[in-house]
Amino acid sequence: MNVLSYFHGVDPAAGILSDGKVLAYVEEERLIRFKHAANLFPIRSMQACLELSGLDLGDIDRVVYGWDAGRYGGGDMARFYDRINETYPPDAQTRSWQKRNLGWFSEDSLRGRLRAEMVRAFGVRPDDVPPMVFYPHHRTHAAAAFYLSPFDEALVLTVDGSGDSECTVVWHGSGTTLEEVDRIEIPHSLGWFYAAITELLGFAAYDGEYKVMGLAAYGRENAKVREKLQQVVHAGRRGYDYIVEPRFIHHGAHTYSDRFTDELVTLMEIEPRQGRRPIEPIHEDIAFETQRLLEETVLRLLEHHRERSGLTTLCVAGGVGLNVKMNSRIHRSGLFDEVYAFPVPNDSGLAIGAAVGHWVDETGTRPCPLTHLYLGPAYTDDEIEGQIQASGMAYRKCADVSDEAAELIAAGKVVGWFQGRLEGGPRALGGRSILADPRSIRARDRVNAAIKFREYWRPFCPSLTEESASRFMKRATSAPYMILAFEATEEACEKVPAVVHVDGTMRAQTVDADTHPRYYRLLKAFERRTGVPVVLNTSFNVKGEAIVCTPRDAFRTFWSTGIDALAIGSFIIEKPEPPLAVEPEDVLR
Repeated sequence: MNVLSYFHGVDPAAGILSDGKVLAYVEEERLIRFKHAANLFPIRSMQACLELSGLDLGDIDRVVYGWDAGRYGGGDMARFYDRINETYPPDAQTRSWQKRNLGWFSEDSLRGRLRAEMVRAFGVRPDDVPPMVFYPHHRTHAAAAFYLSPFDEALVLTVDGSGDSECTVVWHGSGTTLEEVDRIEIPHSLGWFYAAITELLGFAAYDGEYKVMGLAAYGRENAKVREKLQQVVHAGRRGYDYIVEPRFIHHGAHTYSDRFTDELVTLMEIEPRQGRRPIEPIHEDIAFETQRLLEETVLRLLEHHRERSGLTTLCVAGGVGLNVKMNSRIHRSGLFDEVYAFPVPNDSGLAIGAAVGHWVDETGTRPCPLTHLYLGPAYTDDEIEGQIQASGMAYRKCADVSDEAAELIAAGKVVGWFQGRLEGGPRALGGRSILADPRSIRARDRVNAAIKFREYWRPFCPSLTEESASRFMKRATSAPYMILAFEATEEACEKVPAVVHVDGTMRAQTVDADTHPRYYRLLKAFERRTGVPVVLNTSFNVKGEAIVCTPRDAFRTFWSTGIDALAIGSFIIEKPEPPLAVEPEDVLR
């Protein structure tokens, strides 16, 4: 069975599962160079996935979409909205959002959109478009997290803004079944709460949440801020659950943002940070207390279900699962022996999860566990060399590009690293990365100022060999996806300070020799020169742009930033050394 699944919204994507194995996964933004590609239909991603899988459209048995479309056209969601509107009277904007959802997510609407896009892109007749089926949103998140995990049994947490009627669901995963244990529905959304604070602090929702997470490390405990935020999110009637008061989020007047109401501004007694206003200590404190409240709310919920179920393993998915600090707090809490956070937990990951869930339901078997995210386009040395030559650049071919790149990094150079298949998800994992020396604070600051153009509080992350993880991270475990953070050891603080955040944590990627051999060899080559099998790794892009996909994308970013060298395939391109500065008096003489 060949299953194509996709997501159409913010961060649209497509994926293919064939005979129980994820063959391809591509995000639309990578192909069109428009970050997030919001609400663009992922037709290019579908085409790329078919090409990568060696399949034609006629080979696809099902197209699966991760939304419970039958609830929208069948009246169930309309009745749900009516019910919550009686309890929480909405404003006109919320009613309009509900009405749009009923039309957008109906079966007829979704099937019609898919048919029109495929007929146009593939030149097929409408009757040749594969049959489309639907899979509930949170069950799709849960399927991706549990069925692709290494666990036979686990507690599963899915938490996001909203999907269908749910905002948070707890599941019991066992073998090929997912049993819903608990649910919290709209309007009680931790994702909406975090998005509201994101915009209050001057960043864009669904883009800037990771900035709030990074900024939180600079904040301090602030009892006044905490007391105010606890009026927005507080324990529910059952004690272990939670309520998000909608009058602060969506239900009310919106002068500054559609993500928070004017009542939140009044409560917080702070002017929303907009325009070019600098970050002040109060903004850091709000970020700190927001992050703290999120973590404690989730931990309270999980502690209850851990005790009730007796399960010692946990899977996490849903957009809030991108919050590395939350995942790490759960990992450090000791509630669970093992924590598996699905590496594409946001809605982009529905393009994997919908196919996985449908596969399990249809076959009664689980798919192959996910072992890596290198699922996108790749380019041969011949293709790369042809594009280098066509661009007129000087280059050299290397017998061992990993060794030569390690030499450059050890010498203080910043290297663009373009190797193998494009990784999926929001973090660079050594497929399309910018690499620098983790021993050097100066190198870190240079990457921030001259290459990434990012804010001062944003951390950089380490890639390190899996066998060395315990040297640099406390309570280390395999972490191939950079979705967990760990407390740094004394050796890490001393030897690789550029990748230790201000709060003493490292959001790490562990690399093994089998999954990405060339990247692993670079780490070992760097260790031979420096004594540390660690590099600073950040995504191959600049602020506001998508991660590069093609060689030409890499060339543009390389030449328009302060990157010193580009290691692409078996080739290295270096910028010429800048001429020595000439003093004015030398010219006069």
